[in-house]
Amino acid sequence: MTRRAAPYVVAVGGAIAITLVLELFASYVSATSLSALYLLLVLWLGARWGRGAAVTGSVAAFLLYDFFFVPPVGTFSVRGPAEFLELAVLLAVALVTSQLAASQRLAQATAEALARDSRALYDLATSMLKANDITPALTLVCRSAVHLAAVARFAVVADGALLAGSPLSGDELKQAAWSHDHAQPIGIAIKDGAVITMKTRGTAPGLAYLPLQSGVVVTELDPEKSDGAELRMLAAHIALADLLLDRRRASIETERARGLEASDRLKAAILSSMSHELKSPIAALRAGLTALAAPKAGLEPEQRELLGDLDRQATRLDRMVGDLLALSRLEAGVGMETEPHSFAEVVGASVREMRPQLKGHELTVRIPDDLPPVDVDDTQLGRVVTNLLENAVDWTPADGRIEIGALSVGDHVEAWVENDGPAIAPKDFDRVFDTFWSGRASGTGLGLAIARRVVEAHGGTIRVENRRRGPRFTFTLPLAHVAVGQ
Repeated sequence: MTRRAAPYVVAVGGAIAITLVLELFASYVSATSLSALYLLLVLWLGARWGRGAAVTGSVAAFLLYDFFFVPPVGTFSVRGPAEFLELAVLLAVALVTSQLAASQRLAQATAEALARDSRALYDLATSMLKANDITPALTLVCRSAVHLAAVARFAVVADGALLAGSPLSGDELKQAAWSHDHAQPIGIAIKDGAVITMKTRGTAPGLAYLPLQSGVVVTELDPEKSDGAELRMLAAHIALADLLLDRRRASIETERARGLEASDRLKAAILSSMSHELKSPIAALRAGLTALAAPKAGLEPEQRELLGDLDRQATRLDRMVGDLLALSRLEAGVGMETEPHSFAEVVGASVREMRPQLKGHELTVRIPDDLPPVDVDDTQLGRVVTNLLENAVDWTPADGRIEIGALSVGDHVEAWVENDGPAIAPKDFDRVFDTFWSGRASGTGLGLAIARRVVEAHGGTIRVENRRRGPRFTFTLPLAHVAVGQ
């Protein structure tokens, strides 16, 4: 109480002291000439204690000057307009001076507080960024936050667990998880760079949850100490915690990506090795089946039928191994050996190879005779057409229609394979080209993945869309600069 009253006591006492000085020198110097001393007092009071003390000093100076130096002396009356104007000017100047001094003091105090806060945040951010591990850095932020007068508790939660800061109960962790899952702040929010408090039912008094992109900040505030500066500093600490949580998420995603990349490399190496090792025995198997199918083998019709089934399965296995080998080569970045080729001839070769599987389906080929040649690796392009035809056969009902077409569009050829059958769910439009993804209970899920990689290796694109009768796979190929045969 004494400390609060001290500025006002000094204001009144200073005005009395200046009045005594004026009385002492009144016989030598006019009181009007020395009245500026009151203004000096008001300036000092405003700079030292602010507006309240300065206004008190102004009023005290006005009353004392009127009583002791304005005729009639010894009263608060004013003799004439001149004396009244003198008093009015003194009071106005004193009040304006007090306001200016108080404003200057407030601006200086604000600047000093901002500089102090900025320096503290700079030191905290520097220490935080020097920490290689995210958890110790978050701990630094939490410790700094609880040093704020308005903050009783400060904690950071991510993935349902406490990462750093004040201890939390099981119910508080559940509440934090709910806040993050529903992106719903409880008790506080951030607006214009400062924390604002909100009234929320069902939570402990002062306990607040602010969901961030990668976690939740849980804090407990003291309402009586939550002034503007404190809430701005709290918002800055929350921003630092948010930055660290983003770094943590990025680090986790990077580690996961590295693990997946290593897994993919290992998978590709195994597939490549298996593909090479299987090519020779499959070739020997097919050669043996061909020899047994010869008339001189003397097999019975039932045996020949069984032999035909075995040969078809061996052919399928050979194609599957070829797909694995092709996929491993494509993922290894092996380039295409491109040269001008007729797209119609590549399609014809694939259709001849697929004739047994296409039996029972209506195949339509829509390729103009004057279609320009394409600049492609004919072996890999044939694999694309074959894989798309195999996919169409798998999904086309008996007696259904399959169509292969192509058109010249600008500097590329746009080709497609369309079939009757069920539509593809829009959410699966991109997934159908993923490696090992298949919408069937059987199948390797390699055909469409290889088709996309081959097309993209040629600088083209491939997409799928649903047409009236079924899905259509459309892909683009670059035109050759010269015609075939030149």
